[in-house]
Amino acid sequence: MQHGNNNEKKLGEIMYKKFNSLFLVIVIVFILCSGCTSQVKQKNLVINQLAEIAKMEQKFQKAGEGIQKLEVKELEYYEKIYLYKISEVNKRQESAKQAINLLNERKERVNEESKLIHDIDIKIKELQTINIETKDEQFRNEVNNFIKTWRERTELYDKLNSKYKDAMETDLSIYNLLSQKKVDLKNVKNETKDTNHIYKDVIKYNDQLNLYTQKLNNLQKDIYEKYGK
Repeated sequence: MQHGNNNEKKLGEIMYKKFNSLFLVIVIVFILCSGCTSQVKQKNLVINQLAEIAKMEQKFQKAGEGIQKLEVKELEYYEKIYLYKISEVNKRQESAKQAINLLNERKERVNEESKLIHDIDIKIKELQTINIETKDEQFRNEVNNFIKTWRERTELYDKLNSKYKDAMETDLSIYNLLSQKKVDLKNVKNETKDTNHIYKDVIKYNDQLNLYTQKLNNLQKDIYEKYGK
């Protein structure tokens, strides 16, 4: 009887050890699965944040298109001024007035555009905070590269914005000169020379900005294709 009890005890110990081992395996698998699920959720948070940034970027781009349309209209009035005869003072003054009105609207739109891009900066900071928790090193680095490129573009935009505002001020000076009954052509020529010089810098910065925008689009597309839902 004692021998039988010992066998039963040993069998119980073996089963207990097997149960403990199985329990540990289940716990480890559960932890690993939880970690995987947590990282999937983490990546989704990053992807969703990028999607929000993309929506805001569309508004920023649309604002730029609106400014370009105003530039075209404004240029039409500017060119009309030089088509009028010297005696057609009223027509010249009216065209100059319309150009000034469009310029003032353009100023407002530029301020709105600037606000839009800097509103996205807030989302970029949030993205950086979220991305810190990402365990996938390659994914984290690609997102960080996007963030770095974005900030470089914003710095470039601020330079462009500053030059563009300078150019608008010289444009305004020209329109004010052309709205006078008697036009001082020498002053107009000097102001035009100044504004053309400034616009060269504007064009240079704008071309660089477009390259950064294309780079950002490519980086975001790559992230979506590799890690998106």
